[in-house]
Amino acid sequence: MSAEQKKVLLFFWTSVKHLPVEGFRGLGSRLFICKSSESDNHLPSSHTCFYELCFPKYSSMAIMQDRLGIITQEHMSCSFGTL
Repeated sequence: MSAEQKKVLLFFWTSVKHLPVEGFRGLGSRLFICKSSESDNHLPSSHTCFYELCFPKYSSMAIMQDRLGIITQEHMSCSFGTL
């Protein structure tokens, strides 16, 4: 992922646009990754209040990378996928 995609993913995951000066230590909580029961045609979801990023059980790494690519498009993460 590019630095810009990582920044957008952080925002999607936490609603924090920039890391604090202390880095990840300065965030209000730890970051969590969890499983969701959705099928692999769904995008990852997030619970920004709890710093949780939830992934469906993807059938391949390529599908997961594609779904991450979609949510790291700046227009998607800034609107949380709503049009």
